[in-house]
Amino acid sequence: MKIYWHIFYRKRLASFASALDHIRLMLGAVRQAFNRNSLKELEEIQRLQDIITLDLDKYFEEIEVAQAQPENADNAFLKKLYGILGHLEHVADEIKKMGEPVRRKIRESTMIGEVELFHLNDLFTQVKGLLRGLADLFHADNLSLKKYLLNQADLLLAHCFSAVTAHETTMTHSFGHPHAFAIYLEILERFKIILNHVKDIIVIMDEKP
Repeated sequence: MKIYWHIFYRKRLASFASALDHIRLMLGAVRQAFNRNSLKELEEIQRLQDIITLDLDKYFEEIEVAQAQPENADNAFLKKLYGILGHLEHVADEIKKMGEPVRRKIRESTMIGEVELFHLNDLFTQVKGLLRGLADLFHADNLSLKKYLLNQADLLLAHCFSAVTAHETTMTHSFGHPHAFAIYLEILERFKIILNHVKDIIVIMDEKP
């Protein structure tokens, strides 16, 4: 039976949106743990990641089996799907890692400054929206939406880098609160990595097979 790979690619891509839904729930759990000082919310992160892993693994296996066929070894559509799966897996891993500085914040009763709290909550909101937009892109190829998501990711990355620079200056010229700074900067680093993975996914999707 002949396989129309462009149709297979679009169908599989749309099915990846369910994993993105759980990734967004993971990010929401981290945000709630951060704002509510709730260790219980952090337990939800592992449960959601287990669901994501099971979801992604079945697609990894399907693509690996298909690529094992000599005629599919260099199939561009399969390579694109495999690359996107890898980045989704990394995004989930980074969100899980984000939970560690949040855990320290809770256990050490660390107070995060108002400016930093505003910035992190804005990032939680904006990145969750980016992931929602990425899910929309999985369902329908939309050039304008790709450009918008890439632009938004670049803007958020620029804000992260400027925030890191500002805090390095603050720490150099004042006593500050080193524990709060460390937690804030570690969460920012996770966001930067997530944003770069989102950009990489969009770039892969934009490649012509």
